[in-house]
Amino acid sequence: MPKRGRKKYSKPAWELVLEVLSEENRALSAREIAELSGVNYNTVRGRLQDLKKKGLVKKIGRKWIAVK
Repeated sequence: MPKRGRKKYSKPAWELVLEVLSEENRALSAREIAELSGVNYNTVRGRLQDLKKKGLVKKIGRKWIAVK
């Protein structure tokens, strides 16, 4: 059975999530962020919560935006 490990990203996942939100300049769902960033959906959800606690992103309904 193949060994399951962590996926390696070019940057930390939180940074990729924040980059996508900043570049898109519109509200995105977690699923859209995952598709655009290449980061696993569940990882995106966790990083969005971390970024929200730091005041870097804001949730509007079911979508997220970067705080300027």
